[in-house]
Amino acid sequence: MVRLNISRSNLGRIQFLRVGVAILFVILTVTIFYRQYLEFVTYNHLSQKQCLRRILYPGLRGTIYDRAGRVLATHKNMYVLYVDLNYFRQSFESFCKKNKDVQVQQEQLWALVHDALLPYAKKFGPIPFQVSPKKLLQHYRQNILLPLALSQKLPEDLYAKLLIQLPTKGPFNVGVEKIRYYPYGHLACHVLGFVTRTDELTTDNLPGNDLRTFFQTKEKGRTGIEAFYDNILSGYNGGDIWRVTPSGQEQACLLSIPSIDGTDVTLTLDIELQRVCEAAMGNYKGSISVVDINQGGVLAMVSKPDFDLNRLIPYIDKKTFREIDSSGAWLNRAIQGLYPPGSTFKLVSFSALLRHQIIKESSSAECLGAYRIGNRLFRCHKHSGHGLINTVEAIQTSCNPFVFKYGIQLGGQRLYDEACFYFLNVPSGIDLPYETRKICIPSPQWKYQRLGERWSDGDTANMLIGQGYLLVTPLKMACLTAALSQNRNVFIPHLVKPSSWNYAQAMSPTAWSILKKGMIGVGRHYIPFFPTALKTGTAQVKIAGENGYRHIGWMVGFAPVNNPQIAFCIEIEQDNMGDGFWGGQICAPVAQKFLRYYFKK
Repeated sequence: MVRLNISRSNLGRIQFLRVGVAILFVILTVTIFYRQYLEFVTYNHLSQKQCLRRILYPGLRGTIYDRAGRVLATHKNMYVLYVDLNYFRQSFESFCKKNKDVQVQQEQLWALVHDALLPYAKKFGPIPFQVSPKKLLQHYRQNILLPLALSQKLPEDLYAKLLIQLPTKGPFNVGVEKIRYYPYGHLACHVLGFVTRTDELTTDNLPGNDLRTFFQTKEKGRTGIEAFYDNILSGYNGGDIWRVTPSGQEQACLLSIPSIDGTDVTLTLDIELQRVCEAAMGNYKGSISVVDINQGGVLAMVSKPDFDLNRLIPYIDKKTFREIDSSGAWLNRAIQGLYPPGSTFKLVSFSALLRHQIIKESSSAECLGAYRIGNRLFRCHKHSGHGLINTVEAIQTSCNPFVFKYGIQLGGQRLYDEACFYFLNVPSGIDLPYETRKICIPSPQWKYQRLGERWSDGDTANMLIGQGYLLVTPLKMACLTAALSQNRNVFIPHLVKPSSWNYAQAMSPTAWSILKKGMIGVGRHYIPFFPTALKTGTAQVKIAGENGYRHIGWMVGFAPVNNPQIAFCIEIEQDNMGDGFWGGQICAPVAQKFLRYYFKK
């Protein structure tokens, strides 16, 4: 037997190796445990992100009704031709390996789709592409899980033919989408507003925020009621989570949460009264606002020129946009148009004169057709003059010299304070978006800060008759008239939800009676068939690039006189310069038509 002689040094090395191996084994064990158990959540999350996809889809938008339950905005079917770009993946990816130029890739994908559709176009007639090559490739790269709408608004007969002829396993399919539809077309277009398609879908209460997400487009309100109450009308989005292959092909739906349709909205608007008002305006450019004095609801709001809302759905083409833009029809003149109110502002002027006891019912002045203030001669609209008249007659005839004689004593500050007392210096607060905040009620301080000039008696004279720097919206004048009809100082209109508001008595019963008498006299002249209180006005505006002035015709009023139900404001813009344009003359026939309809009904 041979005895091995192992030295102490060799034994130490073996022991060292044993310890080393043991340590490495422990490290390996800890690492495996860490990877398999402690980092399971992280790797599982990465795995989900790689093989899971989320698809979001919106709920159906709510319906809009008028006060009588008539449908103003709903949905109708739109027939669509879709393409599944997954069908072309193999041939297109092979092409892309050889051609890296993006422009060439766009053209190739477009050609593949076009060639596949060509047999059906030859058989049934032209089938237009409504997507560009760029959009086609973008959808392929970003949203290949979703079909792409290739042609929208297919004729119903073409849709039926394609539905029968298209193979189930081919790249093309037809379907039905719901799009916004406005049964009354152009009626109340500025009030209702319109929607556009967007992929800005919220993900509240939907899992998978960290997953790659695809969107089906939703309708989003852009103007009018559609925009102001968009959150209510839109409802809640739904979604699916799919397991997909590494190449992006669907395997199974793991989770599906249904969408919730939007809530319906009922307006205070009376669409039949709206129709009568719009017909009464004819081809005039301007606005009409009619409000319910007791409830605060807007019964009609007209802005001309207008447009057919259905031309904007599902998208606005360039031609339609240019037509609307060039005509100025985007502007809602009732809440966005700023104009000098002319003699309708004399309601404020007389209110201030009566409040400060500068005049009373028996006060008088002799109108000779003009009134000198400083070095300037301010004329009356009746060049021959009104002769000797009292307060009530001055309101009825809208006499400028009477207002100048007494109004200069007021001064600019008290006149400004009176306008602010009636809240003419702030927006109406109506539940519509984009109401202008640029109303201008000038004051001595405003003029000095803006122009560096002191207020003059000429500025007071201009403001007394609704001219000068003064700019208001037609709806604000309707609100002023509605407030005065109840001897109140404020009126806040609404279309859906009323606002809570506190008001004060506008003036003493005696002063209110004087103002009302004057307005009744105007009403007898222009609306002889029904007891109406009115004030008319004609304002001058300077148009850039034109010599001379154009005119704005105004009429504000309430009816019936003894138990007021509605108040209104008519504003009509002179299209071409010339003589013979007066507020009462232009607006009276318009007022007669809708007042006959409303009170006959």
